[in-house]
Amino acid sequence: MTAEITPAAVALVALLVGLFAADYVQHRRSRRLLALQAVVFLSGAVLIVVPEIARRLAHAVGIGRGVDFVLYPLVIWLVRESLLTRRRRREDEARFTELVRAVAIERARPITDAGSPRP
Repeated sequence: MTAEITPAAVALVALLVGLFAADYVQHRRSRRLLALQAVVFLSGAVLIVVPEIARRLAHAVGIGRGVDFVLYPLVIWLVRESLLTRRRRREDEARFTELVRAVAIERARPITDAGSPRP
């Protein structure tokens, strides 16, 4: 197995490094998230630089191409994340609506018999 340092490999590894650096700056308190991301990105970088590993793993599990070995689980994971994010967004919207409603009720002024709000 030899490393294939192509311009595409350099660009993809640079992308991984850039994404990790940006996430580190933004999420530096989330050590578990960054550790998991580092492991995934490092694994991805190895597969980018030494694609023969992906090819051999793919053939070992009965998948024709190394890229498919990487893409199948990636697509499944992305669909899962998309669905979970949609659910979380809807839950957040419902909670926000409840909060706004509660604040509006709390700040509402009772109406007097004459039809104007009490001071």
